[in-house]
Amino acid sequence: MEEARDPVDLSSLIERAQSGDTEAIDCLQGLEQEIRMMVRVRLPQELRTQFDSMDFVQDVWQSFFRVFHEDPERLRNVQHLRGFLAGVARNKVFEEHRRQTKTRKYDLGRQEPLYIRRGDREVPRDVPSRDASPMENAEAQDRLAKLLAGQHPRAGEILELRRQGLTFEEIATRVGLNERTVRRVVDTIKRGLP
Repeated sequence: MEEARDPVDLSSLIERAQSGDTEAIDCLQGLEQEIRMMVRVRLPQELRTQFDSMDFVQDVWQSFFRVFHEDPERLRNVQHLRGFLAGVARNKVFEEHRRQTKTRKYDLGRQEPLYIRRGDREVPRDVPSRDASPMENAEAQDRLAKLLAGQHPRAGEILELRRQGLTFEEIATRVGLNERTVRRVVDTIKRGLP
């Protein structure tokens, strides 16, 4: 680890690590622990339940190897590398925090736990469904039956195809009627709506 404190040439350190030099590998692993600590210090509490610090560490290393591959002279020694890694770690955490808090889709303030504490135990929260209730379904079926009473024999099929998003022309082809007849059936049913 002492080697990481000296201005060691970074290219030679990476070459030595690739060839299996344990001192060079230990040096790079020590840097990884430093990155992890940098991330942990900067990671806001609300993000700690969603992200592991190693997620950010991997992103930081990925950025390093991309830069090192494109421009190996940019980072000359371990001291430059340490500063670069600290800056990248800070930016990665900041960007994710900003994305999570500023975008409505990821707004952490909108999140609610699926379990809530009641006394000494956690119970599942009642999650409202967007589906119609059984009572609403029954009422809708009754209204539909009333609307279809006395209508064209294929009116129910026409309405269902229209609900699925088919055009009048597609419906006419499917049920074997004229397009104008299909339009007339739908218009007649619309007029019967309250």
